[in-house]
Amino acid sequence: MNENREQVYELLTRSVEAGDGDEQVSLREEAVRLADLGGDLQLQYFAREVYVRACVFGGAAENALVAFSWLLAQFDKNPGKFDEWAILWKYKWIVGTIYNFPQVSKARIYEMLDDLSERSLRAGYGLRAVYNHRYRLEKFWDNREKAVEYFNKMEELPEDGLSNCPVCVKDERVSFSIYSGNDSRALELAKPLLSGGEKCATVPHRTYANLLLPLVRLGQQKQALLYHRRGYPLISSNKNFLDRIADHLILLTLTENFSNAVRLVEKHYVWTETNRDVLCRFRFFRAAWFLFEMLAEAPVVSKESLRLNLPWSFPLYSESRHYDPVQLASWFKEQADEIARRFDERNETDFFVRTLAETPALKELRAPFPLADVE
Repeated sequence: MNENREQVYELLTRSVEAGDGDEQVSLREEAVRLADLGGDLQLQYFAREVYVRACVFGGAAENALVAFSWLLAQFDKNPGKFDEWAILWKYKWIVGTIYNFPQVSKARIYEMLDDLSERSLRAGYGLRAVYNHRYRLEKFWDNREKAVEYFNKMEELPEDGLSNCPVCVKDERVSFSIYSGNDSRALELAKPLLSGGEKCATVPHRTYANLLLPLVRLGQQKQALLYHRRGYPLISSNKNFLDRIADHLILLTLTENFSNAVRLVEKHYVWTETNRDVLCRFRFFRAAWFLFEMLAEAPVVSKESLRLNLPWSFPLYSESRHYDPVQLASWFKEQADEIARRFDERNETDFFVRTLAETPALKELRAPFPLADVE
């Protein structure tokens, strides 16, 4: 038993050193397996706690959902045995990602939010954190009126032990300003987050990505590309940020840094084969479609001149590495279309299909600016 425990803790120690990503997820998954072999409930619980965290921040959210269900069941079966705040905090992570999977029904998602509300109040916390997630959920449903209502309710409540960290709170306000159509306000609110003094596990990573398109809309292509240079390295090695990679891809396309954009597809397409977060995949497929459609329209690009290093697992794989941008655009569009259909069917809206239909209009923001000119 002691040897088993030592092996589990050795794996977990190595996982901390590995940082967020596939390696950490793999090490902690093995720690869970060994803990289960030992049969020590406390060790099993602890191993899954840190495993859930690794999955949420390492691009394996589907695994986190399963592990969290086990944790919640054990928490309820053993009153007083496990930390209540810790399970509620992880519950926040889960409700923040569950709607990215269209196979989970709307009814089930609302049930989980209601359950989190009841548990939070019972534990003596307020509803600020819950309203934050209700805002994000209604935003996802494309229910703007409800989303704004919940955001305002959240802002009216005091912070408590379940509130997001101060950095995430500021980033949420940046995101809300963009959602409200106030790009200039978003840039102003983001300044403290981009000065280097305030950060967390996902900020300013997502802040940089969120600001790229607003900057283009404001005609500040150079600043957007500067934020690309600063923000992309923060997310380039963690498939949890596949959706943010898509933001950088669209920026590079709009500024006609096509070779850089193609390199992003070469590097990150494979993530779509291992990241099961359906929303992340939708956003990447949409961005890749937009890139190759733009390339197909470029007079200097042809099937012979477009060369990509894509894995053999890519359905259109070519040993010659020569690809027709029209065919690539069609394939990525088909993938995005299928996901959009699944989301809209579950969400009972046309938001995702409409998003795809409106994507070509981004071409109006096209403004060439060489990345090489940005220091």
